[in-house]
Amino acid sequence: MSNNLIDFRLNRISQLMEEEEVDALLITNPYNVLYLTGLPIEGSVLFIPGKRFFITTPLFSEEVGDKMPGWEVIIYKDNFEKTLNKLWRESKGKSLGFEDSYLSYKRYKQIEKIIEKMVPCSKLLEDLRIVKDKKELSFIRKASEITKETFEHLKTFLHPGLTEKELSAEAVYFIRKKTEGESFPPIILFGERTSLCHGKPGERKLKKNELVLMDIGVKVGGYCSDLTRTIFFGDVGKDWQEIYNIAVKAQEEGIKNVKPGVISSYIDKVVRGKIEELGYGDAFVHSTGHGVGLEIHEEPFISPQSKKMLKEGMVFTVEPGIYLQGRGGVRVEKMVIVTKEGREILG
Repeated sequence: MSNNLIDFRLNRISQLMEEEEVDALLITNPYNVLYLTGLPIEGSVLFIPGKRFFITTPLFSEEVGDKMPGWEVIIYKDNFEKTLNKLWRESKGKSLGFEDSYLSYKRYKQIEKIIEKMVPCSKLLEDLRIVKDKKELSFIRKASEITKETFEHLKTFLHPGLTEKELSAEAVYFIRKKTEGESFPPIILFGERTSLCHGKPGERKLKKNELVLMDIGVKVGGYCSDLTRTIFFGDVGKDWQEIYNIAVKAQEEGIKNVKPGVISSYIDKVVRGKIEELGYGDAFVHSTGHGVGLEIHEEPFISPQSKKMLKEGMVFTVEPGIYLQGRGGVRVEKMVIVTKEGREILG
């Protein structure tokens, strides 16, 4: 990742610190650390006026090397709190911002002994990460393309007697040959088990004329994809074809309404309303979608409660599902990029 891009993010953090009225800021969420450093190395980030520190253990000293120009790299051997205490005393700061949505209560209490004024900064970095730049979007597009390749490969692998676990293993093998790995454990289910929204692959064997649900994602450049296919392995009957068509229609209606300025809950309302209109409202048991980026689930969430306004550069899924307990289920999932005038569909 270019130094110019990292510098832009760091400058934005300085502005946010002023808005939050904190003298310093501690970042411990690993995804936020990655976002600010560009390095997938375990550690924490501390900002104080005029300085930025990357704090890590000897386990990662070789990996850091000379990869962080402009940073002061601190390798601590005792414990994190002692190191933080030393840096804090030298900074002569009065208030420390921290990620209240991530920092554990135990660590909070330990740091509180050192720093009297701790200011919770709720989702400071997450709100910054919600809009993707061109480089981030290029990684997400590439991840989406490889996910689609994975689906095509897996379809050729289907045969009676194949277990969910075996198909899942094949998916992981294919993905790891081409990418950094899967963005979450594949959800691969057959037959009546497709009604399990987030079911784990098991020993269930594939039979002719039944549903196959595959929910898969990969990572490219640290960024995730998330797509789902429900396919018919043979003749599954008119009822399931009708249910599948309802899910597709609901998804199309939702995606059609994606554009800057729309409140994210409205997309959920459109999708949910279509499924309710066609008689399956009680069978749609999850939200319509979620943001995708460094994390597989992040802002913006496409749910009834979400108040986020869609902006150019946001990326999220639209994934209506209809699940009939004990019989099976259908989910169709695509990713959407909000563009200047509408949307770009991935998947």
